[in-house]
Order: sequence, then C-alpha cells, then structure tokens
Amino acid sequence: MKRFLKTGFALGFLLAAALAVQGASNEPKRGGTLTLAISKDMALLNPLVSTSSTEARIRELMFEPLLGTDSRGNIRPNLAETWEVSKDGKVYTFKLRRGVRFHDGREMTAADAKFAIDYTLNPKNGAYGYDTLSLVDRVELPDRYTLKMYLKRQNPLLLTWLADIRSFSVIPAGSLPEGVRKPTATPPGTGPFKFVEWKPRQRIVFDRFDQYWGQKAFVDRVILRDISNATVRINALQAGDVDIIERTPYEWVRQIVESKVKGIGYSKALLAGARNIEFNVAGAPFNNKKLRLAVAHAIDRKEILQAAYLGLADPSDQRYPKGHAWYFDEIVAPEHNLNKAKSLLKESGYKGETIELMGNVGEVAEIEGAAIQAQLKRIGMNIQLKILERASALDARRKGNYAFKLSGGRVYPEPIPLLQEYKCEADLNNRRENESGYCNKKFNALLAEAEAETDAEKRKVLYRRLTEILNDDMPILPIGFTPRFFAFRSHVKGFQTEFTGAFEWGQGGLSHTWIDK
Repeated sequence: MKRFLKTGFALGFLLAAALAVQGASNEPKRGGTLTLAISKDMALLNPLVSTSSTEARIRELMFEPLLGTDSRGNIRPNLAETWEVSKDGKVYTFKLRRGVRFHDGREMTAADAKFAIDYTLNPKNGAYGYDTLSLVDRVELPDRYTLKMYLKRQNPLLLTWLADIRSFSVIPAGSLPEGVRKPTATPPGTGPFKFVEWKPRQRIVFDRFDQYWGQKAFVDRVILRDISNATVRINALQAGDVDIIERTPYEWVRQIVESKVKGIGYSKALLAGARNIEFNVAGAPFNNKKLRLAVAHAIDRKEILQAAYLGLADPSDQRYPKGHAWYFDEIVAPEHNLNKAKSLLKESGYKGETIELMGNVGEVAEIEGAAIQAQLKRIGMNIQLKILERASALDARRKGNYAFKLSGGRVYPEPIPLLQEYKCEADLNNRRENESGYCNKKFNALLAEAEAETDAEKRKVLYRRLTEILNDDMPILPIGFTPRFFAFRSHVKGFQTEFTGAFEWGQGGLSHTWIDK
C-alpha cells in the first residue's frame, strides 16, 4: 500500500478558512514565552484515559498518534513512516520512524506502541480509545521498529482512527501502571513540547522539546492558562495578560473580523461543532413522521444561526457541510415552507398541546431554543424550553425522557461514526449511541455493508443511500456548523488552527508560531 491513503475528506476549501489573519510576513524568530488562555483545564495526567474535547487539544502538544492527516484530510505518516494492509484487510503492518525520542531521552520503539495499544484494550484501565480499538485481536512485534496489528474483522476506518490522538498516543512501555486512572505523573511523550508542570485550574506549562524528530517549535515555552469565563478571556487578551485565546466570544469575533478592534488577529476553525434538532422517534409525539416533517419545513436555519452565532455559522441540511466530499447534492431536504409545515401539522393530528424542547445549560443553547420556539409558534406549535444541566440532560437522553432536543456533533473523516448513532438498540431505556430511539432494519443492513466495504467508491454509494434513508425518516434535522475562533495579539505570528480548532496539528499550531516583539 502507498504511504499516503486517501480518505476522501476533501478539505482544501477548509484550509483557506482556517488560516490566521496575519500582519506583514516576516521570518520566524526563536525564543520567548507564549501564553494561551483555554476554556477548560485537564482533568487527569493520564493521556490514554482522558482525551475528549479540550483534553485532546492539550495532549496534542506533547503526545502523538501513529499516523497524521494533511490539510485535505489524507492520511499521512507520523510516528509510523509506512504501512501495508493484507489482502483480506485484517492485518496491518507499520514501519515506525527510527530515531524518535521521548521527552526523557529514550528512543521510541515498536514495544512502546504495543504497550499503549495493550493498555488501551484492557477494560480495567478505562481508556478513551477502548471502543475504537476493540476490533484489534492482537499486536505482534516482528522487530524493533515493526508493529503488526491483527484485527478480528476488517474495518476501513482503522487508519483514520490511528491518526486521532483520542484512540491512543505512543508512550514508553511500562510508563502507566495498570488499573490506575489517576497516575501521580504524566508519562513522557514524543511531541514538539514537553510537560513541565500542571497547577489545576491555574496553568499548564510546556517547554520546547529540542530533540523533536519533526519541525522544532519556535517559542521556548508555552503556558496554558485556565480562564473558563469567555468575557474574562477576551479582557485578558486586550490587557496583554495573555497572547492568544481560544473560543473567542462571537460578539467580539464580529468586531475583530470587521477590524473594529485594533491589534487583534484571528484564526477560524470552520467546523468546530455541528448543531442539530434530534427527535425521540420511539415515543409520542414525534413517533409521528408528519409532525417531524412539519418541524423540518418550519425551521429557518439561517435565522437560528444568526440569532445564536451572529451569522458566523454556516447552515447545512446534512451532517456534513456543502462542498464536502460526504455532502450529497442530489439529496433534497425539506425546504423552509410555512404553508407546507402548517398542512403537515394538521395532517399529523396535533391539537396544540405543549411539547418540550430540551437543551443543555448555556447562553447559546437558550438562544437557539428561543429562535426555534418562535419559528414553530408561527405554524401553531406550542413549544416550551427545558434547559437542563449537562448531567441531567444526558440522563434524560439515555432514558428517552424527552420529546425533541438540541444536539451537537463533530465532523468525522468518514460518515460511519455518525451513521452508527442510528443503529437499532434493544434497550430504549438505556440508549448508548442511538438517543433518538430510531430503528430501521434496511438502514442497519446497509450500514453493515458500509462498515465492511474496503472500496472507497463503493462505500460512498452506500453512504448516499444511508443519508437518503435518514433524510426521509428524519430522526435528526441538521441545522448547520458552528465555527470557533482563536484571537491573538499582533505580535503573535504564524499561528493557524485547522477545521476542528486544534492547538497543534501536523502543519500548523503552536509549534509553528513565533513572537515578534
């Protein structure tokens, strides 16, 4: 197999949107300390257990997965330089990069990668990547730099998962004790920055790793300051207390984009999150398809996104954005049509009863909910907002104790993880992935075909058919994609995130950033 594998993730158009707004170009300079204000602190020093959300972004500064992706989403070499796949798709052989050093000076070998995989596969450890790697039967080491992975069944997404730090990162063999979720120290990684200290809810400090195998960072030190309040973050940036912030408040982004705030640049993560309306199709009232379609025709996506995100978000009627490889132009979604919505509402038998729309606590969710409430009132629906704390909302979703809800999501390199959310589940009182309670046997059968299909073009045909079924049955109504913005002071040069909002990635991020002052 070639060293690069196409994923079909056509993201060239996204890279342009992710580029930072910089001043006049100049040569990178070395030295200095860069301070980034983050919205959420780490929870653990264990890089294999806690790697979701902001945790993954922090880990990517100091740890690395086997593979990586380029700006178009193609799989590229990283700690593994080359790989081969057997004809039956069940054996993957990886040749690891030689001379890679951990932050403690040890050389990385295949034994270290095997340790990380075995640790992740041990259910006692509670590793985040356990479900992803559960298809791995065993790992063998033909020599010091060769890793051979045997699968229980073929899966076309394995390489994609191995390019994601949430599956696992390579750490030294024996560096994490079995069954200990909270180690007293973080193991050394191979990334461009090495861990120095962590003061919970205050700061995390990293220094440049001068023995890094790839492009060495320009700055000497990176400090991540925990500033959870968005207003406090932007104030700290303006005051010069920090150099760069993540998750810039939208009201400030608009002013920065329009150059109303001087001396501040920005970088846009175009597809940081998805916004959807999801129906509980297993119970009243939305087990009635005509009622779901009435909502679909009543919704004005642009109006919702304008209200909640000041027009900075992009509407979409599918789980991928228009122009993406997995967006299917030939699939027609219900258009905004109030007359059609009113007609379907009447046919559904709806009599004006109150229906609860559930969301998580947060100003944006409340604004989204209020916009949807007002839109559905136009066709005669009586909607009451039910905004819950995250834990209570999760419990309600898993038990099916809701009518319909606001939901998020992310963009995956291929649609399978999104489609798997709608596989039939036997216990509707304990919903793991399929929170809508949706069940379509034809959908299940086609999904099983897609999961086993190794030919990318044949998978695409199956994905289109699966998307058509979901579009017709409407367990979920896509609204659009929300960006996130980094904002930085004028002396910060070279910073660019990618489409999901990473702090560090193969072709950009903090290691490519320098200070000019």
